Amino acid sequence: MSRTRREPPGAPPLKVVQVGLGGWGRSWADEMLRQPEVCRTVGYVDVVPEMLAALRKELPVDAAACFPTLAEALAATDAEAVLVTTALPGHAPVAIEALEAGRHVLVEKPFAPDLADARAMVDAARRAGRVLMVSQNYRFFPAPQVVAGLIARRELGALGAVSLSFRRNDNTADPRHHRHYFLPDALLLDMSIHHFDLMRFVLGQEPTRVYTVARDPRWSHFVGPASAVATIDFDGGTVVDYRGSWVSTAPETAWAGEWVMECERGVIRWTSRQDWTDSADSVTVQPFGGGEPRSLPLPKLSRIDRAGSMEEFWSAVREGRAPLTSGEANLPTLALALGAIESSSTCQPVRLG
Repeated sequence: MSRTRREPPGAPPLKVVQVGLGGWGRSWADEMLRQPEVCRTVGYVDVVPEMLAALRKELPVDAAACFPTLAEALAATDAEAVLVTTALPGHAPVAIEALEAGRHVLVEKPFAPDLADARAMVDAARRAGRVLMVSQNYRFFPAPQVVAGLIARRELGALGAVSLSFRRNDNTADPRHHRHYFLPDALLLDMSIHHFDLMRFVLGQEPTRVYTVARDPRWSHFVGPASAVATIDFDGGTVVDYRGSWVSTAPETAWAGEWVMECERGVIRWTSRQDWTDSADSVTVQPFGGGEPRSLPLPKLSRIDRAGSMEEFWSAVREGRAPLTSGEANLPTLALALGAIESSSTCQPVRLG
């Protein structure tokens, strides 16, 4: 499952229009400028003029490349694809407009606020014959790709129970002005969806049921639950014990969390993604019965994180294939996140699929 550079021979970079230039969108715009072999941004779109002004202040972007609507940007450029980095409510309408205009689409996660919108986006891509990809950027790191290979090859036999802990403290900013605090599902939908997607990727299984208890500790600045515990059943028989927190006072984990995977003949411990780098990536295997743990060598990927997502999108478009995290393939990830939220609200297990 290790991923090497897969640039189609002689393939030109994708010409892209980016829609949504808030803080995260401008971070994406900066990353895109760093990947000239993969993409060339030919237009920037935001309905709020101040966002485009902030973009031009932060990055070397010409005023002529900025537009108030996607339609104007597509009419004025030769864009082949659209990157959607708007707020979540804008994902579906912008993506569907782009697909109906015959453009390929890469959209930030979560790719829709509900499954109905997500399926509408998938249907639009199918009708248009265009690529729709969700940027599940945590997949594009060496550790999860190595672990996915270990599990797929059953190198330690059958997989049993898995424990995953994510701990961060994002509770120190002014509670009146920090946008993150006001997201309705800042943990389970905006953050844990990364972990839910990694579960599907490394296990090679699909979730069938989730039971979640979510709470907001008394010291939390978040308006919704900032910590959660979930038990997730998968169709291959694996059970995942998941614990996540945005307000943890325990030692923080790397962004992918701390994983303990119990297999028939030993245990796999791994983690990944430390603040935009793969410096925290590690995979350790300990054989059952007291053997010495050993650290596995990790491949050097050509691009990681969002650059890895962009590379996969570009390769899929140029090769005429479905990307690893196509919209259709990502539906179970979104369903798991939404199911976890529903379970936490109803205090009942939720069946998936």
